Amino acid sequence: MRILSATIERAHYARDFGQVEATVALLVKDSARPVPYVRRIFTTEPARGAAPLRERLIDSAKTLFLARYEPQVDRAA
Repeated sequence: MRILSATIERAHYARDFGQVEATVALLVKDSARPVPYVRRIFTTEPARGAAPLRERLIDSAKTLFLARYEPQVDRAA
């Protein structure tokens, strides 16, 4: 599974929390599908930080998306 591109579709500053809420569209190529598809991820990041806000929002969305597809470890065993 590869992420081909990422764009921020919508962003909103949540003044009460000092965070930016955004919907990020990821263009994903999966080996199980013949055509890339778009997956939208909702994420939040603090408004202030060391890295540029756009990069932090996209990295956060990528991390959330990929964490969902990592192999799950069976903790009961």
